[in-house]
Amino acid sequence: MQNSFGEIFRKGFILGLGMLIPLVVVLFISNVVNYKISNFFYSDEAYSNPYKSKEEDHIKSIQVQSFHDTREGDFVMVIGKIKNSGKEKVSSIKLEAEFFNEKGEFVYEESEFISKSLAPNEEENFVIKCGCTKRKFPEYSKVTVKVVGANAY
Repeated sequence: MQNSFGEIFRKGFILGLGMLIPLVVVLFISNVVNYKISNFFYSDEAYSNPYKSKEEDHIKSIQVQSFHDTREGDFVMVIGKIKNSGKEKVSSIKLEAEFFNEKGEFVYEESEFISKSLAPNEEENFVIKCGCTKRKFPEYSKVTVKVVGANAY
């Protein structure tokens, strides 16, 4: 018995749908997986540096308690005290002194490492020596001191 054109077309259509449905499902699933993977690799999670956030925590735990500046010719010394207000021992502490003129414009900066490790609640004195022999130290009216680096090695 021969099938009519309509019967052949109906069977072909059903066969095509039977193949098309799994193909669409597989393409959909692969697109979802690709989207999830690309979102992970292009997110901040994939490129975050755990050491950087730890360093930021250590920087926040070091407090500049007090400081004052003393000028002698073309040399300036910034003398002060820092304290570890965190819960971990902190080392490699880097302090930065920034100098500003009367207009509030930045004119000079100097940084210094503190070689001592500070235990929690421990205080330490510091000196930041500024200036050089070949160049005149700029006039300034304000000094700020901040912690720019700290780790727990």
